[in-house]
Amino acid sequence: MKKIFSVLLSLVIISLSVLPCFAAEEECNCGEPPIIYVAALGSGYVFLDAGTENERTLFRPETSDILNDFAPLVPAAANLLLDKNYDAFGDVLINCVNASFGMLALDNEGKSHERVTSEEFHPDEETPHGIDHNYYFGYDFRLDPVENAHKLHTFIQEVKELTKHDTVRFRASSMGGVVTMSYIKLYGTEDIETIIFQCCPLQGTAVAGELYNGKVEINKDALLNYATCALPDLGSDALAGILYTLIEMLDAGGVWLGLVDIADVLVANLKDRVFDEALIPIFGTMPGIWSFVPHEYYESAKEFMKLDEETHKVLLQKLDFYHYEVQQQAETLLKQAQAGGTEVYIVAGYNMQRTPLVTAYKNNSDGTVDTQYATIGATCAYIGETLPEDYTQARFPETRYISPDRVVDASTCALPECTWFIKDMLHSTTHDGHGEFYKVLFNSDIQLTVNDMSEYPQFMQNDVNNQTFTKVKATLGNDVLDALSNASERTSFLNIMKLLVAFFESFWDFMIG
Repeated sequence: MKKIFSVLLSLVIISLSVLPCFAAEEECNCGEPPIIYVAALGSGYVFLDAGTENERTLFRPETSDILNDFAPLVPAAANLLLDKNYDAFGDVLINCVNASFGMLALDNEGKSHERVTSEEFHPDEETPHGIDHNYYFGYDFRLDPVENAHKLHTFIQEVKELTKHDTVRFRASSMGGVVTMSYIKLYGTEDIETIIFQCCPLQGTAVAGELYNGKVEINKDALLNYATCALPDLGSDALAGILYTLIEMLDAGGVWLGLVDIADVLVANLKDRVFDEALIPIFGTMPGIWSFVPHEYYESAKEFMKLDEETHKVLLQKLDFYHYEVQQQAETLLKQAQAGGTEVYIVAGYNMQRTPLVTAYKNNSDGTVDTQYATIGATCAYIGETLPEDYTQARFPETRYISPDRVVDASTCALPECTWFIKDMLHSTTHDGHGEFYKVLFNSDIQLTVNDMSEYPQFMQNDVNNQTFTKVKATLGNDVLDALSNASERTSFLNIMKLLVAFFESFWDFMIG
């Protein structure tokens, strides 16, 4: 009996000594924790009657479906020109909007209709991990960011199990930052080594705040600037240059002003009906879109969107939790993450015209998210302007945080040392230059700052054609000289056409002046 016991004891000891070896083989020692790309709004498809013969993609919808839904607008617009019956046109417009987007609406608790489902995301077992690879996490943009954060937590655990790493790294883009912040609030950052926030509405965006308060304004200059700001990202520099010239010619001929006048009449006659009968019923109960509403708009927005404590009790609890416990605690949450050893980097665009549909069209932005909200507090001049001549840096006078073009004061950011600004970067639109920059951040074992890398200063000029960044330069205060400087620094057909247009406009002003 003693002999049998000794043999069994020996086997147990041998097993215990061997198990750690097997465990070690299970761990991945590549030194490259997997990167999870927490994607932007629209990352996940939303379906109606999925798996049936009547299946339809509600978001992102097929072009053919959109055209079919809005086809009745064509004869309705023709009738409007003849009879000026705005109510009749409004009936058709509202029916088209509801036909196309109505089923996206959530109920009074912020829950989806049982016939409407969304795409589920799990890591692909065949996807390699490392600095050049991402695990893509998408979600239903309509839902409570907290609900999506729980799904992100499950996704992280699946990635860790799949790759045999104890930690992951994040690259959050746009609305992905909202989901990421919700995750940090719920789970902390013990599993995350590095987070890069790219063009994220960490404290909202003015277009959501204003639309959720019914503030609509279409400004001709903002519309024009919005169109021209997007041209460098067309992918064809020659086409961008031609379109820029065409846009300027149409403006000189008064075409854009005429179109804006027509739009103003439509807004004046139909805004209230469109909000009450379409926009509020569809978007008023979406916690995901509510997460974009900045603090100064939030309480009044709840009143305008007709949310009340009795009917929408559960929904309001969701909205208030994100707004007051996540969005309004963003600075604290990120500083706690850094204190816990997680590297945090914020990258924001500026000098792009924001959406020209609201009264805040002057706000500096990346075309979608206001720079001040993406950076948790940067002080920015209005688009096309600079900070006043007598302006002095608000904080930390020992370090310069004002951009060379005097558009941004980064000293008022939550994390001024860890926030980068890319001039002329369109919302979440990246190129190889961004990839190289992000590699440097991901490969660092310590928290880098804006003063640590001469090749990546705090303020960088985006160069789409050459897929790189240059240093932001001081503006010369003259349209022609600034256009000349841009054309020489970033040679492209588009910049040459901008120079020619600036020259002829200046010459014309001189001749008639």
